[in-house]
Amino acid sequence: MRLRRITNTIGTLVIVVLLNAAAGLHACAEPPAAVARDLVKVAAVQISGYDKGDPPRDNYDPAAALVPYINRAGEDGAQLVVFPEYVLGHIPVPGPTTKKISAAAAANGIYVIVGCWEVFHDGKFANTALLFDRSGKIAGKYHKTHAAIDHFEGAPAWSKPPSGKSRDWFLRNDPEWIMEKGRELPVFKLDFGGVGIMTCYDGWFPEPARVLSLKGAELIVWINGRGGSVEDFIIKSIIFQSHVSMISANQAYGGGTMIGDWPARILARCPNKKEAYISATINLKRIRTVRAGSRNFQQRRPDLYDVLASPQESR
Repeated sequence: MRLRRITNTIGTLVIVVLLNAAAGLHACAEPPAAVARDLVKVAAVQISGYDKGDPPRDNYDPAAALVPYINRAGEDGAQLVVFPEYVLGHIPVPGPTTKKISAAAAANGIYVIVGCWEVFHDGKFANTALLFDRSGKIAGKYHKTHAAIDHFEGAPAWSKPPSGKSRDWFLRNDPEWIMEKGRELPVFKLDFGGVGIMTCYDGWFPEPARVLSLKGAELIVWINGRGGSVEDFIIKSIIFQSHVSMISANQAYGGGTMIGDWPARILARCPNKKEAYISATINLKRIRTVRAGSRNFQQRRPDLYDVLASPQESR
């Protein structure tokens, strides 16, 4: 009898342990909260790191300054945080620097977009915007398509690089003459909506934003690395004409990091020439409603726009 009681007691304990374990597994297996697709909180950081012509520096880790802002955006409830152009410097992708950004993105379950000079195995490089997904995976890349050159010679203006210059001179003084330019304008399908990316000088051309919108971008991210302020009138025009929300990010020696929403509203903006963090909630439900009923989209005349795809004739 005593043996039977002991056996029953052990059996009861085993059942309790198994039930507790099952409850624990159930809690771990529960899906995350539903992703907000209509009202989406986003963030942008105005911060300086590596700049356009900066060579790698010993004992300098730009990711160390970015990770606290990724954590802050996660604590803030943002779904995406955006950093400027160039800030991570010349790096392999993936590599030690991207692993730190990946870990922070995964820890916070947040998308991250950040700029770097992506160095390829053959020594060539591109001005790259990296997109990290919520798991920390590099889910996409955008390579800058319009080179922001600073020097030229001959005619027509801006058509030929300076002659007699070494590769090292270009790397330090005018790297976009020799970078690998992007060949496409991709739209990335995030779980809350379609996102397109432009880099700095790209935004001075009307075509990229329009193409991204027509390809399904509901949010356009514009990363920059330049003195002066990103132009709010360009952002407002893109928002209004192409029916998108926008995020711009610039380095802290410049300004104009902002978040904008339809029809032409600036929701948040960093002060110029100062490191700062902003966040705001964009209304993608309204964007989708506007896009679905757009007279602008419906009455486009592509038959008149062929000149946009033709090279500019020399004059």
